[in-house]
Amino acid sequence: MHETSIVNSIVKTLEMEFEAKKLNKMKAIFLKVGKLSNIEPRLLHNAYTAKYPCGTKFHHVQLHIESTEIKIQCEFCNHITKVQNYRFLCEKCEKPSKNLIQGEEMLIHKVEFDD
Repeated sequence: MHETSIVNSIVKTLEMEFEAKKLNKMKAIFLKVGKLSNIEPRLLHNAYTAKYPCGTKFHHVQLHIESTEIKIQCEFCNHITKVQNYRFLCEKCEKPSKNLIQGEEMLIHKVEFDD
């Protein structure tokens, strides 16, 4: 279950970015996870909950995960297309494209704190 190591990486990133005093006021983490990222949002949420049960360091911090669509940019006409049913075809000129511009990411999009 690689989601556990992803949770560890997220927390390490936040600990490097913010002071301990600020982390104690953290109330929510917002992630963007691409459909091609090989990360299952439900399993990531379960790994987070298992790592931080009630009474532990970040148990009060909510984890929000947004799944992002797959998008390509056509090499011929430059049009951006939202991929449907894993068909990597430009919706404008109908040519195939492998120029992926969204869908593989795993980003810490936003962090909320109690002020």
